[in-house]
Amino acid sequence: MYLGDHVGALQDAGIPLRRVINEGNHRVWKQPADPEGLWERALATPERYADFVIAFEGDPVSAQVNKTRIASLAVIHVFGQPQATIYRAEHQR
Repeated sequence: MYLGDHVGALQDAGIPLRRVINEGNHRVWKQPADPEGLWERALATPERYADFVIAFEGDPVSAQVNKTRIASLAVIHVFGQPQATIYRAEHQR
């Protein structure tokens, strides 16, 4: 999940940040890309790293995550906010 403007959703749900792969897992000293980084690997193959993927319309997850092996569970519409899609990853660990 890209935390960006949505970290409060995790706080409200009681989900600790240590359980979430997010842009904070990008090794910032590796610029402009870090293909070995957890954030980048999880975007490319989420089924290997996460049970669920949350993408907000227009965020990096929505734009970059490989959606070939994940199934959409729910689409959430909230007035004034980008659409959120929750995916279930089929594990390939």
